[in-house]
Formats: sequence, structure tokens, C-alpha cells
Amino acid sequence: MNRRHSLTARTLRLAAIRIGLVSICAGVASYLVNLSSIEASVRGQLLLSTEQTIQRESLPFRAIRDFERNFLDDFDARYADPGQRAALAADFDRLFVRHPDGSYTQRPGIFEGQPLPDGRRFPGMSATYAPETPPTEDIKTRFTLSFVLSYKYGSVTRGRLFNIYGPLPEKGFPVHQSADIAKGFTYGGPDALRLETYEFYARGFAANAREPFMTRMYFDSSNQAWMTTFATPDTPDAAGRHRILACVDVLLDDLMRRLARPAIEGAYSTLFLADDEGTLMFHPKHMETIEESDGQASIRSLGLEGETRLLSAGAALAPGQVVLVDTPGAIVAVGRIPETPAILTIHYPRALMRPAILQNLAVVVAVGLLTLLVEIVILRNILRFQVARPLEQLIRATRLLGSGTERKVEEKDLPTGSRDEIGDLARAFAGMAEQVQSARAELESKVLERTLELEAANRKLAAMSTTDSLTDIANRRRFDAALEEEWRRAMRSGSSLTLSMIDVDWFKKYNDRYGHQSGDACLRQIARVLESTARRAGDLVARYGGEEFTLITCGTTPSCSPGLPHAIRAAVEQLQLPHADSPFHLVTVSIGVACRVPMADQTPDSLLQEADAALYRAKAEGRNRVVVLC
Repeated sequence: MNRRHSLTARTLRLAAIRIGLVSICAGVASYLVNLSSIEASVRGQLLLSTEQTIQRESLPFRAIRDFERNFLDDFDARYADPGQRAALAADFDRLFVRHPDGSYTQRPGIFEGQPLPDGRRFPGMSATYAPETPPTEDIKTRFTLSFVLSYKYGSVTRGRLFNIYGPLPEKGFPVHQSADIAKGFTYGGPDALRLETYEFYARGFAANAREPFMTRMYFDSSNQAWMTTFATPDTPDAAGRHRILACVDVLLDDLMRRLARPAIEGAYSTLFLADDEGTLMFHPKHMETIEESDGQASIRSLGLEGETRLLSAGAALAPGQVVLVDTPGAIVAVGRIPETPAILTIHYPRALMRPAILQNLAVVVAVGLLTLLVEIVILRNILRFQVARPLEQLIRATRLLGSGTERKVEEKDLPTGSRDEIGDLARAFAGMAEQVQSARAELESKVLERTLELEAANRKLAAMSTTDSLTDIANRRRFDAALEEEWRRAMRSGSSLTLSMIDVDWFKKYNDRYGHQSGDACLRQIARVLESTARRAGDLVARYGGEEFTLITCGTTPSCSPGLPHAIRAAVEQLQLPHADSPFHLVTVSIGVACRVPMADQTPDSLLQEADAALYRAKAEGRNRVVVLC
């Protein structure tokens, strides 16, 4: 009884166990030592970086808040002075012009910097006032004062702030910026300006509005940019009515670019509002959705379950405060940006800590590799003679079997003498090879037989697809293809192409009197006449449909072959097929003939239409005749 030997498996198994034990022990020790220290370092850097970021990003908003408060204080001081109020009301008509719809805008030239009669200039200032509320003296005073202050504060901050404007609750809208809103907004049509639909207007003039606020991000069509509005309401009167609102639009492009590159390499940021929905302002994975939703997309609307926990943590923070939140895939710093309702999160994926750990594990791998080299030296001779050479024989035999050559795999080609798994495999392979070679010969015979049958069936199917089943001549499909082909050939050669349209006269009456079987027989006889008459190479007779036939002849015209259409008409008449409902008492045909030399700006349809028109004339002139149009 032969004893099976598996030196390769035994040797490799022992080597793998030894190397694996060493690697695992060293790796566990390295991981435990380094994991806690690396994570503690990351947490400290993340906390410090986030605190610095939110303080830096709050500076522009703090400056805007102070700027808007100064604007409102200046407004209150001037508005409280009766002398200035009278002068401001008088300036209204100098600055603004009324339009037929009742709206007002700045006078022409003011935005461009043209001086008023008293020499004052207001370059970059534009304004619009809605027609719903006719301006009273008080409205004129406030609108003019807002216009003057928007220019005063806007001109000194040019280049630092995008714009400055002080809208009125009566829908007056003066603004200092680089774009003239008087040219961009109207109060009629589907694109009419409706300030009440803007978030800054609705929130800023609410009766309970007291504190500065920031709107959700939106796309400003007049400036073609994504932005948010930072607004500060004035103090309302006892009835809750506001007189003015100080606003600055903040471009978000720079903010988004900064957030896209956190100070810690490999981390990424998100920015959302501390509202119930967590309205998103920046998320690197969802920017397209945020822009398509016009800034309405939120953590809850997008179903970002992983971010919901961050929203709750951020909403509980005081402005300027930062907290670290652990998630399955990252350590996240969550911070409230002072002066804003915005929450900034910086995500540091835990996977980024792996390189440092892997660096220590590399030492373990190196030790394992050295051990492996020793094992390779031991295994080399064993594998070379007991594994490699027998496997090479099996590979050659496998390629020979797969090549499909006539030479068969024989036992001498295989290591069947080995007394191990390779020997068992070789003996099993020899039996399989014999079965495969026998099956291949049988399969090739069947494939050849099926291929011949399929080719015959395809030829028959191709003929059926282009042959009319009733008359055994070409059908409409074959005709369309042939007409297109002959048209192109005639265009290339500059030869003429002739098309005859042949219609059986009063065929419906023939069918009604003699029956459809007789009608079918009549059509078959006419088809035989057409085939026997048109015998030139390249001529094509086809059934166009119903009782209508076509004839394509190439390189001829009726003038050089005048007898063919008449010969066809006469041959059909000579069939002497009785037709009691025809004035000729016989089956006859009408033929319309058209010919031309195809040109590049023409199509085959034009030839078909001319032939059809000729056929129509033949019918109109009494039928049983030939009409040629060339």
C-alpha cells in the first residue's frame, strides 16, 4: 500500500505558524503601546486647530455686526433731527425717479457717478422702491437717509465688504455694490422682485426681531454668486414696527475654500446652521445637492444620521466653545462660530492614525521576513524537486490539452509516478484529459453540423425578410433599400435612374366581385408579367403595397427605352383577365414613370414623389395608360 507524503504542506504549515506567532505578538505589543499616545496627540491638535479656526472665521462677522450697529446708530441720530429730516425728504425727488408702474429707482447716471446739481456724487449706489405703498414724507425721509448712509458706509469699505444696504419695511431697497439693481429687478412678470419672499426681509422686519442674524445660503442672481446675508434689525417701536434693517451680503466662496482645506492634513470640514433641521452650508460630499436645493438642504432632509449627533452637540454649545465627539469612523471637533448661528465640524478619520501604527508594525514584518528567508532556504530543495518540476509537467500537459491540437496528452507527459498529492492530481488529470479529448471531438462534430444548419436557416430567413410572400418578388423593405443604393450609385457615376409606379386599375372592385383569392391570383400573374418584361441586370421589380408595384431601372431613361412601360401595360392587358367593373372589361394597369440624374441636394423620396405624381395623372386621364415625367 502506497503511503501519501505531503512535505510541502507540512513544511509550509510549520513555517506559517512560527512566523504568524512572532508577528502577532510583536504587532499586539506595538499597537497597544502606540495607539493611546497617537490618539491623545490627535485630540489635542484637533481641539486647538478648531478653536483657532472658529475664532478666525468669527472676525469678519464680528466686524460686520459692529459695522451694522454703527450704521443704525447713525440712522437713528439723523432721523431724530427735524432739520435733517426735512432736507432728506427734499432730496428724495433729486435722487429718485418714479416709473409708470408706481415704482422708484435712482435717477439715470447716479450709479455711474454723475454729480447732482449741488455737486454730490453717489457712484455705485442703486435703489428700487416697490409700487405697493406710495411713499409718504416719512418713507421718503427714511429711504433717502438709507440711500445716503449706504453710500457713506459702502464707499469706505469698498474692497472689504461685498455690499451694504438698508432696506425699508415698505420694500424700499437702496444698496451700494458693483451691480446696478435698478437694471436687474422689475415688479412685473414671473421674475418680479418680491422682497417679502427673501429670508432677510421676513426675519428682519418681524415684530420680535431684535438680534443680528445670518440667513441660509442662497444664490444671488444679480451677482451670480452663492452668499448669505448678515442682518441687524433696528429697535422697533411700541407697536413692533421697524423703520430700517442694516444688511451685508457675505460671499461664501472664500469661506468654502478655507473650509475645504483644514489645518490638519487629511481632515475635512462641514458647516451647518444650529437650527432644528441643521441647514447645510458646506459639506464636501453634498455640495451639488446643497446648490441644487438653493441652500435648503439639511442634515435631516438628506437623512445624514451620522451628522444628527453632531447637530445636537453643536446646538448645546456656547459661541466659541468646542467639544470633541467620537464616531465609529472619526474623531470630530464640533464648535460654534461666535457672532453666527453656524456650527463648524472638523472630521479626523481614524484611518489617518494607522500610518504611525503601521510604521511600528513594519518592524514586526521585517522580523517575519527574515524568518521567512530562513524557511525559504530550507524549503528550496524540497519544493524544487517534489513540487516545482512535477507542477511544470502538469502545466505543460494542461496547455497541451487546452490548445486543441491533434496531439493527445499521454501518461508519459505527467508526473504520475509521484507518491504524494501531486501524483494523485496527475493521475486524476490523465483520466480527465482522456475524457475531455473524447468529448471535444464529439462536440466539434456537433458544432459543425449545427453551424451548417444555422447558416442555411439564416440564408432562408434573409430571403424571406426581403420577399413578398404573396407574389414571390421583392417586398417594400427590399425596394426601399434598393432605391437608396441605386440612388447613391447613380449619383457617383452620373447616370440616370428611372422609377415606374404601377397600379392595378379598379382592383378593389375586382376583389369585391371575384373574391380575395381571385385578387391574389391576379396579383401573382401581374408580378410574373413584370418579372418577364424587366430582365436587364440591375432592374428590380417589387410589390410596393396592396395592388401597387414598382420597377427600378438604372442607366436608362424613357426616351432611350420607350417601350418598357408600354410593354408592361400591354402585357398585362394581354393576360385577358376579365374585369366586369372596369370600363375596359379587362384587368389593366396605370403606370407613372419618373427619371433623373441624382444630385447631391436631392433625395430618393423626390424621385418617388415624381413617379407617384405621374401615376396620379395616369389615373386621372382615364387609367390603362403610361404617363412619363422627366
